Amino acid sequence: MSRVRIAFGLLIVIAGTAWLLGGPGAVRSGGRWAFATLPYGLLGIGLLVLLRAAVPRGLLAAPLALILGGALWAVHDVGYLDGGTAAKAWPALAILLGAAIALGGVPAVADGVNDGPLRRYRSVVMTVRPELAEPSAPLRRISVASYLGDVHLRLADVPFHPDAGMQGNPIAEVLELEVTLLFGSVAIEVDHRCAVVKGNVANAPAVQFADQVRVYATTDIYAVEARSELPRRIQLNVIGVGGTVAIRSR
Repeated sequence: MSRVRIAFGLLIVIAGTAWLLGGPGAVRSGGRWAFATLPYGLLGIGLLVLLRAAVPRGLLAAPLALILGGALWAVHDVGYLDGGTAAKAWPALAILLGAAIALGGVPAVADGVNDGPLRRYRSVVMTVRPELAEPSAPLRRISVASYLGDVHLRLADVPFHPDAGMQGNPIAEVLELEVTLLFGSVAIEVDHRCAVVKGNVANAPAVQFADQVRVYATTDIYAVEARSELPRRIQLNVIGVGGTVAIRSR
């Protein structure tokens, strides 16, 4: 099921619940309130993006707490948290918080579904650190999505799927890595026997490679120049708006 269908379904459920409990007037007033608060939501997202770009990781909690506290204080002083406005604002904030918690982190899937050669990970605002040290099968493909979040992948010494198209010894291994960004970041750690082949990254956000990481423009160039020395490779594709992908070698 696509995320668009899920979001559309949730929107209909929320509108139907408001209609059932408060009648058509509740739906109209809720829509007006949503449009009135949209600029503040965009301002908050922009501020978060700026903080992520300017403040080192691990140090965001203090400035975010100060900004949030100051914003609540200012809103309270002008009277927006009193009476009827608060009655609408706090339930909406609770819904947004619940949505962030539900969407953040690794998607909830049945046991074993995300434990095979094909993996999917998603981060919404939060930090995700998947455990890949002992997969049940060699990894063939990983799809990562980071929406204002952080994903850390440790791929060093994790077995990749054998590459039947590459002959010779040692046995070649390949992992397809698909990254989608919306002002998020993805950090990838590989081992010294792993190379990176760039796929669709020309129109992507910033992709940073550490000096120790060997990067090749095509699979053919990799096969000629590094196949025997670096038997493991990652086929990297990145799309998105804003954000960064950083690859370093252990």
